Amino acid sequence: MNKTMTWTASALLATTLLLPTAASAEQVVDKTIITLGESLGANDKTWVLSRLNAPEGITPIIATSADEEKYLGKNIPQSQRGGGMYSSAKIELAEKGDGLSVATENITWVTKDMYLNALVTAGVTDADITITSPYKVTGTSALTGIMKAYDQTSAETGIKLTDERKDLAQQELSVTSDVGKTVGTDKVADLMNEIKAEIAKQKPETKVEIENVIVQVIQNNNINLSDAQMDRLTGLFNQMEQADLNWGQIESGLKDAGQNIQAFATSEETKGFFAKLFDGLSAFFNSIAGLFK
Repeated sequence: MNKTMTWTASALLATTLLLPTAASAEQVVDKTIITLGESLGANDKTWVLSRLNAPEGITPIIATSADEEKYLGKNIPQSQRGGGMYSSAKIELAEKGDGLSVATENITWVTKDMYLNALVTAGVTDADITITSPYKVTGTSALTGIMKAYDQTSAETGIKLTDERKDLAQQELSVTSDVGKTVGTDKVADLMNEIKAEIAKQKPETKVEIENVIVQVIQNNNINLSDAQMDRLTGLFNQMEQADLNWGQIESGLKDAGQNIQAFATSEETKGFFAKLFDGLSAFFNSIAGLFK
């Protein structure tokens, strides 16, 4: 009897070890990952899950205030992080080479291009990411949740975010925010992208050479930054260079940053809008023409 029980227990244990864990299996469903801010109430969670069209049976990854301190605390001040964890995200894993895209809703501080820059620097590639919140918030908890999600699902995504890359992403977000006070939040991401593109092209090897590239881009854009802002930019890109980042990969990952006007103009929704507008104008002019018959 004891031998039978021992064999049964061993068989069950072996079977359990061969099966994937429930948390691992349910955090990624249909190549999709969902993150939720811990401050969301029950109704808020329902709204967010519906808004993000979350797959049935998925276990969301919860972004906590402790996580935010871990992933952003060293470089992003509390004033920029808001007072709660509400912004949430859907990560749809794409095929290699498809690139990274970000769409946002009700996010007031972290712009779409700031997300793109920080995530590409952190090492995130090939995904369509949607960020939303039931209330207008800064958006840092969604960034926290995305970083945490990639940490917890590295086996499924094949992407391992190193501490060094995550720290650089934090610093980039902080420096971008600082420079944006002078340049403007609508232009600062383009400036950062241009600096990265020039570094990828010119391949500077020393801090002085990196500073020269930055000065060149700044002057070409007729921008005046303070000495402190220039020091922060130079320090950030020098650290990126020392981290031996693949600048070509980072540059290519940013090609879709900013609004894609051509894609917008050819979308079905937009074509439908212009078709209706054209029909309306045609009817209007036909009615005028009829008055002179």
